[in-house]
Amino acid sequence: MLRILHTSDWHLGRKLKDHDRADEFRKFLTWLEGVIAKQKPDALIVSGDIFNTSNPPVESQEMYYSFLSRVAGKTCPNIIITAGNHDSAPFIDAPAGLMERCSVHVIGRACSDEAILLNDKQGRPGMIVCAVPFLHDYDVRTGKSEASFADIEREIKTGIMSHYAEVFVKARELRGDMDIPIVAAGHLFLDAGKTNDSEGERSLYLGTAIKVGADIFPDDAAYVALGHLHSPQKVGRDNVRYSGSPIALTFGEWGTQKTVSVVDFAGRNFAGVTEIRVPVWREMARVSGDMAGIERELRELAGRNVSVWAEVTYTGAESPGDLAGRLADITEGSLVEVLSVRNEREYESYGGGNKPGSVITIKDMKPREMLELYFEEKDIPTADREIFVELYKEILREMEIDY
Repeated sequence: MLRILHTSDWHLGRKLKDHDRADEFRKFLTWLEGVIAKQKPDALIVSGDIFNTSNPPVESQEMYYSFLSRVAGKTCPNIIITAGNHDSAPFIDAPAGLMERCSVHVIGRACSDEAILLNDKQGRPGMIVCAVPFLHDYDVRTGKSEASFADIEREIKTGIMSHYAEVFVKARELRGDMDIPIVAAGHLFLDAGKTNDSEGERSLYLGTAIKVGADIFPDDAAYVALGHLHSPQKVGRDNVRYSGSPIALTFGEWGTQKTVSVVDFAGRNFAGVTEIRVPVWREMARVSGDMAGIERELRELAGRNVSVWAEVTYTGAESPGDLAGRLADITEGSLVEVLSVRNEREYESYGGGNKPGSVITIKDMKPREMLELYFEEKDIPTADREIFVELYKEILREMEIDY
């Protein structure tokens, strides 16, 4: 029986409110190395967003190459890595020739060699992988720049569908009569995929969330290894799955059980999937309420005597005064560190008409809220607001800012 291990969205180098997370990423990769040794997959598939930025820090690059050097051709005979929207396609592609000598196949930018034949652990033809990276508009669209957003969206959707269709044609030709599965890898947003608005897991196509249907993957695709959405989930069929990110990248992701997928095949067919839970190496917490409730929760967290990063949202009726200062007093000497503070009361007072005595604190407001206040002050028409909101949100996504 053939086996693959599917993961994605590592986002190596990502920080949380300027706090470094390198230790968590290192622990994940060490843990993943152990899972590979135990599960003995014929291939590891990493479906995009290896790094958090197109120019990853040296430490993140070291983690990546060190991990590959430990598992490639040793505990794992084949590795497929595709670029995501956060990755630099040229950066991912640069060492392709050297990596292929170690049975690591990297696909940064869309190309004509995305259908790849892999051998199993015995050296026999084992599977065909359609290793499709994140498809940028310049990969799939040839229209004019002055086209409308609706036309651009239609062109991109059509281009994505055509691209996958062409890769599957090549995969079938490559497979011929062999009794081996075709596995697809993709980094994209399927329209049935579930997201959390606070997770930052957005499609980054041109200012609008362009989604495609799962029907772009034909019935003879034995498994579809997806990346882009951070919550592990199947989309329609059991064999079409997002593996999700391995750690909670934002407070909004906290509480979502992170997994990697172990997938088995019998001949050409999908035989089953097992989700392996990823351990938690960093405790996080979302605390909200009035001052008494917040203090109670923070002191309970401190009593656990473990390191915790907290996001605090004040929703009380009375002004808390120096909220940041009061929180610092509560957590002083403990292992609880408040990374994010939000005062709902100040925003509501301002939004309700700038009541006398209300205090406006920009650091406690989200960018989207500031934009809404600007609309109100300038009396921007509703129809115009919708256009600007989408463009504004796109800028924030590119900057990795939670709106």
